[in-house]
Amino acid sequence: MSIGDSFRDMIVSEINYCIEQMEKTDDFAGKLYYFSGIQGLLQRIFNLEYDPDLVFAFYVFKSTHEAFMSRYTAIKKGGDKVVLLFQDQFDELIEGSKEFSNKIKDKKNFHSTLKKFVVLLYSTTGNGYYLMQKGLLKV
Repeated sequence: MSIGDSFRDMIVSEINYCIEQMEKTDDFAGKLYYFSGIQGLLQRIFNLEYDPDLVFAFYVFKSTHEAFMSRYTAIKKGGDKVVLLFQDQFDELIEGSKEFSNKIKDKKNFHSTLKKFVVLLYSTTGNGYYLMQKGLLKV
């Protein structure tokens, strides 16, 4: 990823703030609120200094947030009592965000981290839940 150090520092600082806030709240909705800040940050940065890797990361974070919100909303409305969300999944949102922040900071490729987010996203789907129950998909 080729962005300037000032934008790189901004990304790391803002993601770390989102992580701190996610860790402070026990509420799943609150965790998702702060997690959504990461996608917004990435979009603001690539609007100022375009980089296709940031666009890729933005869409992974956006899709992950949308999948979690969709599942959370379905559960809260009482419409789905089978496919649930678990603390482990939210812990992985935090750990993945930390890993992403560290890779940005250290100027390392973060594609493997984004792959983890896609698997985590998939864990919120019916088939992903099924695979978790079988022990094939681990978060």
